[in-house]
Amino acid sequence: MLDPLVIKLLSLAFALLLAAAAWHKLTEPVRFRGILAAYWLLPEALVAPAAWLFAVLEIGLAIAWALGWNPAATAAATAALLGVYTLAIGVNLLRGRIYIDCGCGFGASGGSGQQLSSRLLLRNALLIAAALAAALPPAPRQLLLADYVGLASACVVLALLYLGANQLLLNAQAINSWRKPPAGSNPT
Repeated sequence: MLDPLVIKLLSLAFALLLAAAAWHKLTEPVRFRGILAAYWLLPEALVAPAAWLFAVLEIGLAIAWALGWNPAATAAATAALLGVYTLAIGVNLLRGRIYIDCGCGFGASGGSGQQLSSRLLLRNALLIAAALAAALPPAPRQLLLADYVGLASACVVLALLYLGANQLLLNAQAINSWRKPPAGSNPT
């Protein structure tokens, strides 16, 4: 059993995360199709329908999390979707294709897109675990006014932590690019 406040927090966090992810896909559809095509996992004819499907799934899941609709199914579907994203990243890491945009927010920090790294696999594994944890049955207790104040504060803190972690991933990517000499250059 999980405290109902934790379940509510995870539900709101996933609703916000998935709504933001869908927003990026819907407001920049051409760019997202390009990112999806760069993974080299789908035939060209399926890229546009898949891009649309991912956005629709994310919207549907965001709404389901926000409304508390069938928590077990919502958690399983979210974990499955994140699993697909994680698998796509993993396949391309194994191929050595690290210099493609992961599609994780389209470089919302103002820089270029976030490139693939093993850190994204860890981040996604943590998100999958959190989604599945939200499917646990709630402990029998009522939420009080103080819980809702704490919930609002915790949502802000979680959002800031997530954005901070993504910025750290982007910073690590930038630092790594500074350390590598350009192709064909002589480092001496």
